[in-house]
Parts: sequence; structure tokens; C-alpha cells
Amino acid sequence: MIRRRLLRVATAALAAVLAATGVQVATATGASAARTVYYDASRAGEFRTNFDQAAQIWNSRVSNVRLVPGTPASVTILVDDGWPRAQVTGLGSGRIWMGWQAVNQGYHRTRIASHELGHILGLPDRRTGLCTDLMSGSSAPVSCTNANPSSAEASRVNQLFAGSRSVAAAGSYTWTGDSDIGTFVVGGRPATENYPWLVYTSGCTGTLIKANWVVTAKHCSTPSSVRVGSVNRSSGGTVVGVSRAVNHPSIDVKLFQLSSSVGYAPAPIPTSSGAVGTATRIIGWGLTCPVRGCGSAPTTAYELDTSIVADSRCSGINATYEICTDNPNGNSGACYGDSGGPQVRRINGVWNVIGATSRSGNNNATCATGPSIYGDLPAIRSWINTQVGGLPA
Repeated sequence: MIRRRLLRVATAALAAVLAATGVQVATATGASAARTVYYDASRAGEFRTNFDQAAQIWNSRVSNVRLVPGTPASVTILVDDGWPRAQVTGLGSGRIWMGWQAVNQGYHRTRIASHELGHILGLPDRRTGLCTDLMSGSSAPVSCTNANPSSAEASRVNQLFAGSRSVAAAGSYTWTGDSDIGTFVVGGRPATENYPWLVYTSGCTGTLIKANWVVTAKHCSTPSSVRVGSVNRSSGGTVVGVSRAVNHPSIDVKLFQLSSSVGYAPAPIPTSSGAVGTATRIIGWGLTCPVRGCGSAPTTAYELDTSIVADSRCSGINATYEICTDNPNGNSGACYGDSGGPQVRRINGVWNVIGATSRSGNNNATCATGPSIYGDLPAIRSWINTQVGGLPA
């Protein structure tokens, strides 16, 4: 009897010591220990304090999980010029970007941090417009400073972490709510029409510009065959061989000559790409998230409506032969797998191709955080005309 009593006292004392150091243990009643989720905010700059505050808020309102700074971490927190966003790879793991775009508009920093951590903890966006709902995000007024989860939100997190540790919570979210981070084209939508001139080129995208010629990016590999005339990269259209490739001498553009002609209408190349502000559309088969290696390419091509912006917004652009293309809302644009893909504009109701996707315009490895650079096809139209033996009239 005395031995059992001493054991209980010793166990309680040990639990108290461990709790004081931030470690939680299971009690003798069989209750589950809280799961510890480590986060690394060392690259969050001046927002590190906000994430530490947000972690403390969550720790004070949930019991089945604790957010603790440390490495190795399952949550990495970064900062850039785009919208705040979270890429969730599983329950309690993923990446967060603290974007200056929302901060510059006046949104509360710690509310943003707490909201994005909410995604990591398994909560989706709920755009109720209520300041009392943490996961309402940007749908609440800019003046909202509430960084605390509601009782319902805290209860849901406790439920998730009380269940199986393998519960999946993968997904991507942006603060604006205009769209989740989804690419081709980050922030785009599945193709709304079947573009007959769209070409899948084994990891890149291209455009049919003549019955037996395709334009894409120079940095793309030259495949043995391509699929023409389908927005589905694995079915439909026509699969045709590639006989040779011709690189442009100065910019990131390449031509494929096909081994035989196809019966699809090519996209015309106009004489001018258009002035700043011209409405355009970009199309392709890129990643479904904005970081290399974060996912697989969609089967159906995606499209995004965008526009031409001033060359000064793109770093390292060749202003004579390249186009600077906007990233709408600061979080939408071309991504890995879209290389070589078309930028098109409507002229007299017909899609004309004016650009081929080249690279990021802000030297950032995270897609859509800045404008994108496209090869200006009208600017090199005479060169293309010579190489293909005359473009269609």
C-alpha cells in the first residue's frame, strides 16, 4: 500500500517537472499525450514574433497538440511579397508563407499567422466574414484583429489530433480566397475549351503554329513524340513524332518539326504582342502547387486570364524579345511544367499566340510570387517564318 502510494506521488512529481519544461506525458488514467508539432520560423524575418505569439494562442486553446519552435521541424515558415498561404502536406506538417501583400493592405499580422497555423492543424478556410471566426481569413474586415480560434475551431483541432496520427489534411490555401493554390498555372482553372493548337511535350507545353511545327521553350527537352489537339495530356488528340528541333539564337524559344502534318488548326502569330494592359490567357500542364517537387502535373490543362505588364516589373528581361506577364492577386501565374506553353490573346474573336513560357520574372523558386517572362513570338516572327518555310497566312 505504502509502495503504491509512493509510486503515485513520484509519478505526479515527474509529470509536473516535465510539464514545466514543455513536455507532456500520458497520465495513469490512460489519457493520450499531446502531440508535439515543431515549427521553424527562423526564415520568417520580422514575422517570427507573430508566429511565436500565434503558437502560444493555439497552445492555450487546444490540449491534444502543442506547437513548439525547434528543429527538425515538420512546419517551415517563410516570408515573401505575395499573399499569405499554406501548403499542407499532412496533419501537422507543411509550409507557410507570410506574404507582405496582406500586411501592406492592413491585415493583422498575428491573425494571419494564427490563421495559417490553423491550416497546418487541419482546418480549411471558412469564409463566413465573421471576425470571431479565425478561419474566415480575409473575408472578415481588414480592421479585424482577432487571432484566437473560436471554440468550434479549437474543438475540431482537438478532435483531429485525438484521432489517428495518419489523418491526412493535405491541401493548399491562400489568404485572399480567390482560389486555392493550384496550378498549371497557379490560381488557374481547368481548360474551358478544347484548344486545337495545344501541345503536350513530355514535361513541358507547346503550341502548334503550322501543321508540322510546334513552338516551345529552349530549355525543354526534345521528346520523340508529342500529343497535339487535346487538353488531356494522356488521351485524345494526335500523337506524332518529332523529327528535329531548332533553337532560337538568343532567347528561350525552340521549334519542333513534326514527322508528319496534323489536321488541327494552328494558332496564328500576330505582328504585335500588344501594349501594356493587353488582356491575355496562359495555358499549360504545370504543377498543382507552387514549389518544385510538391506534387504531380494535372491531367487536364489549366488556364489563367492575365495581362501584359511593364517590362520594369520583370528582372533580367530582354525587353526587345520578351514579354512581362502579370501574376494576378500576387499569387497566380505560370509554374514548373508550363515551360514553353502558350500566352494567347483574342484578335477578332480568334486566339492568337504571342508568347512561350520561359521563367520567373522575380528570380523566386516559388511560383507566381511575381510576374513571369515569356518569349515574344511576334518579335521573332520573321525568324520563325524562315525556319518553318512560311507561316500560315
